[in-house]
Amino acid sequence: MNMRDKFIIAAFLLFPILAMAQVTGLSDWNIFVDPGHSQNENMPTFSWAISEAKRNVRVALELRDMLMNETDIDTVYLSRTNDTQSVSLSQRTDLANFLKAAWYHSIHTDAGGESSNSTLLLWGGWIDNGTIVEKTPNGGQAMSQIMVDLLTRGMRTTTRGDYADRTFYEGFPYNHDKHYPYLHVNRESDMASELSEAGFHTNLRQNQLYMNHDWRRMEARTFFWSILAYHNIPRPPADIVAGIITDAESGIPINGAVISVEGRQYVTDTYESLFNQFTSDPDLLHNGFYYLENMDYDSVTISVNAENYVPDSARIAVSSTFFTFKDFALVSSIPPYLASSTPADGDTAVSILDDIVLTFSRPMNVESVESSLTIQPEIPLNFSWRENNSQLRIQSDSLEFLTNYTITIPGSVTDQYDHLFDGDADGNGGDGLSLSFKTGFDVYPPKVIAYYPSRYQKDVERRPIVNIEFDEELADTSITPENVFLEKFDTKETVPGIIKHYVVDKRSVLNFFPTEDLTPGALYVARIYPGLKDLYGNATVTYLSVSFNAATTDLQVTPIDPLEAGFSSYWWQPANSGSTTGINPSPGIYMEESQDYLNELTSSQRSLKLYYDWDLNASGWLIREYLSGGAPRSVFFDTTYTLQCYVFGDGSHNLFRFALDEGDGASWPNHEVSQWYEIDWLGWKLIEWKLSDPSTVQSWAGLGNGKLDMPSYRIDSFQLAYQAGAFPKGFVYFDDLRLVKKIPTSIARTNPEGLIPDRFSLDQNYPNPFNPATTISFSIPKKVHVSIGIYNTLGQLVKTLVSEEKNPGNYRISFDASSLASGIYVYEMRAGDFVQAKKMIFMK
Repeated sequence: MNMRDKFIIAAFLLFPILAMAQVTGLSDWNIFVDPGHSQNENMPTFSWAISEAKRNVRVALELRDMLMNETDIDTVYLSRTNDTQSVSLSQRTDLANFLKAAWYHSIHTDAGGESSNSTLLLWGGWIDNGTIVEKTPNGGQAMSQIMVDLLTRGMRTTTRGDYADRTFYEGFPYNHDKHYPYLHVNRESDMASELSEAGFHTNLRQNQLYMNHDWRRMEARTFFWSILAYHNIPRPPADIVAGIITDAESGIPINGAVISVEGRQYVTDTYESLFNQFTSDPDLLHNGFYYLENMDYDSVTISVNAENYVPDSARIAVSSTFFTFKDFALVSSIPPYLASSTPADGDTAVSILDDIVLTFSRPMNVESVESSLTIQPEIPLNFSWRENNSQLRIQSDSLEFLTNYTITIPGSVTDQYDHLFDGDADGNGGDGLSLSFKTGFDVYPPKVIAYYPSRYQKDVERRPIVNIEFDEELADTSITPENVFLEKFDTKETVPGIIKHYVVDKRSVLNFFPTEDLTPGALYVARIYPGLKDLYGNATVTYLSVSFNAATTDLQVTPIDPLEAGFSSYWWQPANSGSTTGINPSPGIYMEESQDYLNELTSSQRSLKLYYDWDLNASGWLIREYLSGGAPRSVFFDTTYTLQCYVFGDGSHNLFRFALDEGDGASWPNHEVSQWYEIDWLGWKLIEWKLSDPSTVQSWAGLGNGKLDMPSYRIDSFQLAYQAGAFPKGFVYFDDLRLVKKIPTSIARTNPEGLIPDRFSLDQNYPNPFNPATTISFSIPKKVHVSIGIYNTLGQLVKTLVSEEKNPGNYRISFDASSLASGIYVYEMRAGDFVQAKKMIFMK
């Protein structure tokens, strides 16, 4: 044995002294336990957390102690025993093989969205001619089938099952190309093996439970029982009582609850006992978990006490075959009080259109509130309840301008548990509360504060979204095609289109979506006539016109992702990315397929909705909305393109940018990003990145060089960042991610009907790249025989599109490449002495 091997064994193996064994049958068997990862690896993105690596090693130590102290096992090997050791994958499997261990058990947790949680077991296997084959030596599949059941029931969650690892990662074809395990620990280990995923360390609730020593011990116990079952060894009586103590109204686990069972006590985790290791906020983390072993009784009485809660107890039978779970939901003994109100007491200039919102500290007895609450002067009121009957919204059409009102809540009002209302919030119920406010009066008409296109702007896209922003909300009924429209200046013709009215942060924005292309180079005028009204009936009296010129180019469009139904399967939840930072853990951030706002310009049925919630106390902020797969992941491009995406802004002044993978088309070693775009607009806007302009490229934290100097690119992510003064939370929407090239307007599109061209020409095909069809335009000034052929890169003719005599004129012909392989092709036109060829790219 060389010195390196001796060091590894000394550092990573433990040979404990055997205690009195309770279970026999493992004396000729040993196990190599591998707590996956090392040190503090795989930390979730929320600011507090226990890393996967730290919790894995603690589960492994618990399993080792159970096996060594409760069975006659020969030896338990560990690949590491603390948080300082760093052990690579190859070191682990090399060591297990060197030791000739009988079994390899790899302990892990999964990663995903903050609400995702399930178990998973993976053993080495693949599919060969329709049959699932397990690695030799066998055993991993049988152990996994036992373990996934016990682990799932112990963790009290759902499961994705147990799988041969290659089928899990590469699917279930008739035959896998690689006839060996997918995972390193299964592939490189010489013994039977499996890998467990005991829920998600990225799950908010699960991560809090992972902090608890006994929760990790409970997981280890399921592994211990699985090993016994695999060897057909009878399991000792379980005699374990466990559960979770929560607040009956909020469902939040209770810290510091005291559980008493047959003379023994357990106190649920508190900030002082545990959570201070993970956060400086004493109210942030909650476990409510208790766990008591060796409850050698047929039945027990469990009593639960917690400060400011009504005590509870129960008599339960104790299971000898599995954990005995008993949860308690305690009722708070603190009387209800008014936590907040809108308007607040003493407010003035209150809008008569806004609801009155009363938020209580706990769910209320609805009937007692509605029958007792009064408002003076008396007016008709409409009540609606939210937040599990803890928030009352009062709406009335009878509020008057410039009037003083008083709301009174008597002390006889009760919550859902008949606790009397505590008007002064001193902890003693039975006293009432009054709050007063005064309504205001709005005499100002709506005002336009921003618009796109800007006045006199040149080269505006041929199908623009005209955007008009106002300083307040408009009345829908005042918006008509007669007072908001787009007109062609020379002919006075109204451009057909769709007007959409959106309200964002109590401000209105009008988007006009043309339903036809604008004439190249022509002058257009967006007109807004008087008569637009706010919600108080104040009408605009001024006229606004904004003139601009349409571009003289066409767009050659290559879609990347239209972001229609199904895209959420390959765009990650932002919290899954390790680059996401500076966000609040609750409610956190999320991405979803949305129909809230649709881009009428492209007849969209979905858009990508991204919710942000910044932790303003963080030292840095980034949300990475990552493109992980799907067809859009395989759209490669170079710097001859312009990258475009429609973005629905919320006027938040947060920052947005594009991020790209950079490489050679086979490997992608670098990342490059665009400049930041400040989201200072409302509604839909086309955002573009001209990739050929070096001044628009920035560097992303050392992951690239701030230059687009590689041959190939693909989308990595959308990214948001916070800047001082921006909104702390809100929504942004993305739609129709695409590549474009701006090309001169084609002769076929600009020449009047019947105009004879003055020269031969062959246009670039459109679109390009294409899948599977594209259009080729050409012009001939005289009658001549025309031939157009498609050739591969070897110069071989693959298709003849045209071979006939044609009269002078402009022509278009379609080419469908469905039967061809992806790649570069050349199309050549011959007409008399005229010969010209161009390249096209077919991209499936």
